[in-house]
Amino acid sequence: EGDPGAPRGNLLVQVLVDPHDYFMREGADIHTEAPISVTQAILGGSIDVRTLKGEVEVKIPKGCQPDTKLMLRGKGVQRMHAASKGNHIVHIKIEIPKEITPRQEELLREFDEESKAHGTGISGRIAKAAESAFESIFGKK
Repeated sequence: EGDPGAPRGNLLVQVLVDPHDYFMREGADIHTEAPISVTQAILGGSIDVRTLKGEVEVKIPKGCQPDTKLMLRGKGVQRMHAASKGNHIVHIKIEIPKEITPRQEELLREFDEESKAHGTGISGRIAKAAESAFESIFGKK
């Protein structure tokens, strides 16, 4: 209520949303990050993702690339003056292990050779640079 005798006016309300450690809001959309392994990125699979209404199972497609975004339609925040909701965008983050076992290294080298043999690997100068980087990290065969 205003001052007695003062004209009627508008009430202006500003809503501030505190940052969250898991959810990030952008308008009616919600963004989250989901870490997956290299194996999950290559072979596909599923992960559990926390949404505003609880956990949901999200399918990871085969051959998932770094910074892939998966859309959960209608799982965001209610839009103002509308019946629809925003989306929940899951940002896939592929975790590369810092250490691997000798057996894992052997399998990765075998995978690399198989890829080159079937033309699915990289070639030319990029392949030489990748091989050089691979050898500097893991040593020569």
